Amino acid sequence: MDLIPRNEVPLRLPGQTGRRRPRTVLVLGGGGMRGMAHVGVLRALHTLGIGYDAIVGTSIGSLVGAMAAAGMNLDEMGEIVARVQKEDYFRLNFVKFLMKGTRAPSMYRGDTFRERLTEILPQRGFDQLEVPFYCNAVRLESGGSVFFGTPGFDHVSLVDAVYASCALPGVFEPFELDGYNYMDGGIVDAVPLRFAKTLEPELIIAVDLTIKSTFKTPNYKSRVLSTLYRSFEIVEEVLVEHSLHMHVDWRTVLIQPKVGHLARFDFDDVPSIVKMGEDEALRVLTSHAATRNMVPTDRVVPGLSCPATPRDYVSVRIDPMLCIGCGMCEMVCETDAFWAGDERASVRKLMNYECTRDHACARNCPTSAISLGNL
Repeated sequence: MDLIPRNEVPLRLPGQTGRRRPRTVLVLGGGGMRGMAHVGVLRALHTLGIGYDAIVGTSIGSLVGAMAAAGMNLDEMGEIVARVQKEDYFRLNFVKFLMKGTRAPSMYRGDTFRERLTEILPQRGFDQLEVPFYCNAVRLESGGSVFFGTPGFDHVSLVDAVYASCALPGVFEPFELDGYNYMDGGIVDAVPLRFAKTLEPELIIAVDLTIKSTFKTPNYKSRVLSTLYRSFEIVEEVLVEHSLHMHVDWRTVLIQPKVGHLARFDFDDVPSIVKMGEDEALRVLTSHAATRNMVPTDRVVPGLSCPATPRDYVSVRIDPMLCIGCGMCEMVCETDAFWAGDERASVRKLMNYECTRDHACARNCPTSAISLGNL
């Protein structure tokens, strides 16, 4: 695997005399159209003068990550996503459905999506990008993950790699390579922190777009597609929950834009999604212990005239009127923040400095008795 090149001369930011910038990996997670928030995160990083040395993307994160890794201008990226329309990516496979019925490979035509990717992404190989870039996909035959950009998987085109990483099951046809079929990497790893750690960074900035119970969930409709999409999201949430439990540590800055109220394929107001990502990234990066000192002292941050609340801990509360003492919170919390030995659960860590921000306790509470703060 190609590791991030180590710089012989320590990297420094403007206005940070004598202060070395840590080698940083940016992880952009999956989430359908919610992923346009990644563009806002990139804007925030630019505003704050925080750089990165490699990008790891999943699904929609692979698309935005590929554009950034190729050195695409942020204004150009903003213009591209602002013009995004559902018809650009989704065109029903009417002919195949009529001819094959349930034997059709997908609901929508992958060639339509691929054509759009060809228009957006530069025709470059992985070795021609401005910064190292990796994106994941799942091999259907084995169920294993691959990361395009690593040895043995760095010869495919950027378009093919991004298509494979974005090919949601049943929505687009799988990407075929050497007799194997590849699909959306978010099926098994929507926020690939484990892979990011293999690049040996000193800092990981990760964007998690999965729906959390403390955020408003999209309206569920009793329809086939709605059920399939929501089922995929539930699996995604649980897998991300376990990934955060295992891999979030002091080196990880976790950005979770408040985009959970949006449907996976909500194209109504893309610029507002970008703004949500930017606002949340600015708030987190200027308040997290690992990054707040990286911002040059002379840097002016719009909308942050007063110091942000440090995000070193998560506040935990239980409403005793709602708690039924089921013990789910104690079972799912990996940081021992709860005790459920009485008729009502109690909080052992009102200010939980070990919390991985996976929201497992609140998501699994059947009565919504748990509230988390300072997120």
